[in-house]
Amino acid sequence: LPDVMFLTLDEADRMLDMGFEPQIRRIVEGADMPGNETRQTLLFSATFPREVQRLAQDFLRRDFVTLTVGRVGAATDTIVQRILYARDHQEKPNLLVDVLMSQGVEGERVLVFVATKREADM
Repeated sequence: LPDVMFLTLDEADRMLDMGFEPQIRRIVEGADMPGNETRQTLLFSATFPREVQRLAQDFLRRDFVTLTVGRVGAATDTIVQRILYARDHQEKPNLLVDVLMSQGVEGERVLVFVATKREADM
């Protein structure tokens, strides 16, 4: 860890929600990683709640830069969420294809987020 020059924490809010703050602190503050004045630290969070802001202040340089898109702490209002329930696991792929086709994406590239890599295999 003494050679780390760039530290990136993606989904920092999720890591905190899952209780990983002690582990993050142990690595960043307790190990032989260079200090925040030497290394560059990047924190990414869709919502950036107060806990992540506090974590950011602990791990970033004093002159850190914040890039904000939209309102801090809130999801964008341009996203529409619809919840569809599949009767069973086997119905999910067909339901997904039906939803995508209804949006006119046939022949287009689409990015679909899943909870596990196993769920990505269709």
